[in-house]
Amino acid sequence: MILFFLIHLQVFVSVPIKLNGGPVAGLGIVWAIGSILGLGLALAKPLRTAGIGLAVFPFVCLCLWAYLSSTWTSNPVDTLRASTFMTCSLMGCCAIAALLSWEEILARLTLSLGSMMIVSVLLAIAVPSIGQMTDILQGAWSGVWGEKQAMGMYAALLILASLALALFNRKYWPCLLLVPLSLIAIIGTTGKTAILMSFMGIAVFSVGWLVQRDLRVAIATLWTAMVVGSAITYGLTQGKDAIFRFLGRTPDFTGRTEVWREVEYVANKRPMTGYGYHAVWEDQTSVAGPYQWIADGTGFFPQNAHSSWLDISLQLGLPGLVLLAACMVTAWLATSIRLRRGGPGSLFGLSALATLTMISFTESILVSSMDMPWMLVMLITAKTMQELVFPAPIVAPRPYPIRGNVHRLHRR
Repeated sequence: MILFFLIHLQVFVSVPIKLNGGPVAGLGIVWAIGSILGLGLALAKPLRTAGIGLAVFPFVCLCLWAYLSSTWTSNPVDTLRASTFMTCSLMGCCAIAALLSWEEILARLTLSLGSMMIVSVLLAIAVPSIGQMTDILQGAWSGVWGEKQAMGMYAALLILASLALALFNRKYWPCLLLVPLSLIAIIGTTGKTAILMSFMGIAVFSVGWLVQRDLRVAIATLWTAMVVGSAITYGLTQGKDAIFRFLGRTPDFTGRTEVWREVEYVANKRPMTGYGYHAVWEDQTSVAGPYQWIADGTGFFPQNAHSSWLDISLQLGLPGLVLLAACMVTAWLATSIRLRRGGPGSLFGLSALATLTMISFTESILVSSMDMPWMLVMLITAKTMQELVFPAPIVAPRPYPIRGNVHRLHRR
């Protein structure tokens, strides 16, 4: 139940806003409850949680740098609050990694995401005023989330979680019914990004599964992946116009390049410190604030930087960008090292990281205070590092008595 609440905090905020048709006062209590739950989980196994926290020290350093940014931000209260939420979510992820196995994590994740997806599809079909977007991109499914991109992203992650869980045991095979449901949801969102995420995730999942089968297959798969990756890189650099036409996208990523240009320009004014964690997009009223500079340059009012990497550079400067890169490198290295012997859990971890890394360049999903994508990155890293650094002891089964001795006992 605690895991369900932690990974779906965003839903407990977006649904009341949808029902009310606008902002609702007092929703900040949701994040406070999430922080308390994260701390409560950490207290269940404090020593093991602390050990895993040391193993994921780049994430700890990122939280500390976010706290430190409150000394130069114009909104220290917002910065301290958001930094506390992110720190508590990291502690909660380390505690979950210490308390639960991959099978238990995936079972809870699939159940919670699956239930949310079923409700979202039903709302989109039966109650379009709630389950579909009504302001912009009218008709696109958004379900219980605030926008269609979120529903598409979670549907792609649900596909990966369902596939990984089904590999653990046959009793989980019914969860494979969530795969076609997720595909229906992705089609309903009309989002091309979610389709690419699904293809990317399934491709990495399949490659990882082949790597786990046999070392020779692993080597052949690695070379194939390198060739395919080189071909994709060449296509994106040399034939990007044709690819954009195929995807139905404009070369400016639907206006994102304008936002990126202005965000980069404003970020370069404070390259080493940034403007403070969560201090830019939450302050949209200050005339002299960095948000107004971005809005004036783009000609509209963007809600985020549409790039996790530019966003963290804007908020936390070059040190924050380096720490984010260190966090992602740690996550990728840990899951790659664990892949051969990590089972379905490592398959999910690697494929989920691939999809989230891909979308991080066009969406601001990383280094959030308590949103699911960043929590999932932290959880995958924490659980993988727990398996590498603090492997759980396997209790040997009690040996059965020798058959001959059993017969002798009966005869006596």
